[in-house]
Amino acid sequence: MRLHILNSPESLSRCQSILVETDSLIFIEDAAVLACRQLSGVNADISLYALDDDLKRRGIIAASNVNAVTMEEFVDLCAEHSQCLSW
Repeated sequence: MRLHILNSPESLSRCQSILVETDSLIFIEDAAVLACRQLSGVNADISLYALDDDLKRRGIIAASNVNAVTMEEFVDLCAEHSQCLSW
């Protein structure tokens, strides 16, 4: 169970080839723009998150399948996953 931390929209294409259904994605910084889109090529079983502060700063409302999380919840996600990979 891995947490993929994406900080730019381009990072999604770099990590897609290694995603498995037990993984999770979190969109931070500029990658927050991905939170309002339908993501093609991403398994529907993958849990999606976005950092709430980054969404608010950019005026983005997350899609219904993306969970907005606080910084504290982000830290919890990191602790819950066996690996955290930054892209």
